[in-house]
Amino acid sequence: MTTPDNHQEKVIHIQATWGARCNKLLIMSSVADPSIGSIALPVEEGRKSLWNKTREAFRYIYNHHLEEYDWFFKADDDTYVVVENLRYFLYPYSPQLPIYFGSKFRYPEYVKQGYFSGGAGYVLSREAVRRFNEQALGDVQHCSAVYDTEDLEMGKTRH
Repeated sequence: MTTPDNHQEKVIHIQATWGARCNKLLIMSSVADPSIGSIALPVEEGRKSLWNKTREAFRYIYNHHLEEYDWFFKADDDTYVVVENLRYFLYPYSPQLPIYFGSKFRYPEYVKQGYFSGGAGYVLSREAVRRFNEQALGDVQHCSAVYDTEDLEMGKTRH
């Protein structure tokens, strides 16, 4: 997940480091940029659009890549991941189960069970992405399109 201002400042470094070790790296932005291969999502740019940007990114993955991969890691352009460690961590789990992993924030006043930090990134299994798209995205009561706190809203999504 990135913004046009960061295409040349940050994304090129992701592509040269940890992104090169991914099976597939998708650069999601509000504009297509052939120099980095970014995918233009139908959202406005800005902090208030982060949740809708994430929703559209998972919709894109569902429509174009769901059956190609077992796990989908959402990260911002200022995140670093050791891909080999992530693979080792995920190995014992089945992507056929609706699993969602990340670095947990414990704020029960927002979400009883806590939620995962968007800044640290989080990973969804194939089945979690499927359910998010097929059950949650169309249900505005459980997956609002109006809030802007992306990681909190992902933690609230119930399906």
